[in-house]
Formats: sequence, C-alpha cells, structure tokens
Amino acid sequence: MSREQQLAEAVVGLADPFADDVDPVVLGDRLARACVDITGADAVGVMVASARGDLRTLAVTDERAAFMELFQLQTDEGPCLDCYREGRRVDARDMSACADRWPQVAPFALRSGFGSVHAVPLRVHRQTVGAVNMLIRKPGGLPPLDLELAQTLADVTAVALVTWSSDRVRPADVSGRVQVALAAKATVDMASGMIAEAGGLSLPEARAALRAHVGGHRGRLLDTAQALVRRTLSPRDVLTADADAPPARD
Repeated sequence: MSREQQLAEAVVGLADPFADDVDPVVLGDRLARACVDITGADAVGVMVASARGDLRTLAVTDERAAFMELFQLQTDEGPCLDCYREGRRVDARDMSACADRWPQVAPFALRSGFGSVHAVPLRVHRQTVGAVNMLIRKPGGLPPLDLELAQTLADVTAVALVTWSSDRVRPADVSGRVQVALAAKATVDMASGMIAEAGGLSLPEARAALRAHVGGHRGRLLDTAQALVRRTLSPRDVLTADADAPPARD
C-alpha cells in the first residue's frame, strides 16, 4: 500500500465518529497507530485533557510510549505538556541538548532509547484539548512534511472526539443533516443572487463580494446569507466590503 493510500485510509478511519465500531478509545488508538505508520515515528502516545485541565493518557503504541507519557505527567515537564500548555507544536530534535529545558524528562528519554521527540497539539477551533507525543530513536527527528501530516491527523481526530456520541445515529438523523446542508446552500445562493441584482454583478462576482464581506467582519457565511435573505442586512452593505478583506471559508 502506498503512503497516499495509507493517509487516505487513516483520515477516513479517524473522521467518522458515528461508525458502530468507533468510540474515543478506538479513535485514540487509530491516531497513535496512524502516526507510526505514516510518519515513521518509533512510538506514539496520545494525551487528552480531563475536565480539570490536566492531561491523561488516551492511547499508546507500546510500553515505551506509556512510560514516557507517565513520566512526563509525574514530573510535570516534557514536550507533550509544553505542547498542550502552549497550544503549539514542540520539536526536540536532540534530546541530549534539552536537559536545561526538561532536566528530568530529557535524560529519561535518552535512557529509554529516544534521541528526539515531537509533540503536536490536538485542537478544535483554536482550543487545545490534548497532545500527541511522537518518539524517535535517532536524533534529528522527523521531516517537516511528516510533522504536517501528523498535525492533520491530530486535527481530524480532535474534531471526531468532540463530536462523538454514545447514542447511535439513525438514518433519519443523517438524512436530516444532509437536508440542512442543502438548505444552507440554497440560502447562500439566494443571497448571492440578491447581491448580483443590486450591484449588476455576475453570480461568481456576487459570491466573491459576499465572501469578502464575511471575511472582513470575521463572521460566518451562512449567518450573513441569512441576514440578507431576512432583509436585516442590505446588499449595498456587502458591496462596500473592503476588496482586500480575506475570503471566508465555507
């Protein structure tokens, strides 16, 4: 199986929190295993935050990763904890040079056979809910692309974790959510048509103006479209949006 196929299968497996065989533990195990298979990390641990804000181990690929996670929690230091607290990736490409930063964890990692460590945040809507610890035997760490792929897998998993529910999703629920998506698209199309008529624009130009307005006001596309349709926002207000404003995402 090619790496692209591995990545595609991993994303599909992590992105469906409604599957019958999926629960938070399964998602954590899949994320840890995917990081090993796709990035080449030698061991991986996944930590998530409890209601009190402290980290707890959710999944590990082997005992070495489990010991590293536990030792970081016991000593209250290490890449995984810094990653969670700072909300950003932490790269320790040579643990032998990290004794000043982590005086207890760095020597322990070396004794455990790990020369480098990376930690990427589990995050949802800019909120960090945990961290993924990737352990590598040799110093030097992982290439930038592998780290970006690990972050993508972590982001997908974080969304699945917070949307997972113990209640089974019924076919009617799935169909209803699809209809909501279609209704949202119809609202955006109607709003774009109103802007096009008011400004003498083509539909693509009107959609671009709508996105520019949303981006300039840091709002949501659907909320703005609904305001137009309900006449609480004028198409003229949209047409005066700063042309340099960043486009909004669907």
